[in-house]
Amino acid sequence: MVATHSDLLHEPALRYSYPLYRNMLDNSIVFMYHGPITTDLMIDVLNLVEYRLEDIGEHRRVSKKLFNIMVESFALGEDGGRSAAVLVVRQLPYLYSVSIGRRIPSASVFEVRSFIDWVNTRTQEELRDAYHELLQAKSSQLPGQVGGVPSLSILDLARKSHDILQYSFEYLDDMASFFSLEAWIKKSKK
Repeated sequence: MVATHSDLLHEPALRYSYPLYRNMLDNSIVFMYHGPITTDLMIDVLNLVEYRLEDIGEHRRVSKKLFNIMVESFALGEDGGRSAAVLVVRQLPYLYSVSIGRRIPSASVFEVRSFIDWVNTRTQEELRDAYHELLQAKSSQLPGQVGGVPSLSILDLARKSHDILQYSFEYLDDMASFFSLEAWIKKSKK
């Protein structure tokens, strides 16, 4: 269902509720947010997710990893208040998926892609070393940001998920592209 801007202005929002609900169920989406990232929002969302994980009896180690992944995802979504981010949390039978998306300058796509590809080829030990090197900013050979995206958060997502990071870029115009990054957390075997 694709609606034009004028359709949305003159149609009741309830018309779109069920298709959105169906889409969320069909794609195992347990949480979705679109808007600016604020500290208050982060606290509320993390409390909500923590409560839900306790309610379903998820293992404490998995809950902690998911919590940490979401914190780093929020850091990636911050854009100095210039634009909104999209955060999606999915619960699949064997893993949790946390995706964050936001606008970045189109000129930065190559730099961000190259850095994530570099991160995806590192071992856990190399990621840990790069993370600690970046924390020691004065002596680091690594950039603090790549294309306006905090490189420390990308490194930490890779460290915490113990898996490669999935990413995509959607060209919007000459000035901006939409950057999405996804991290996976495997569920514990019960």
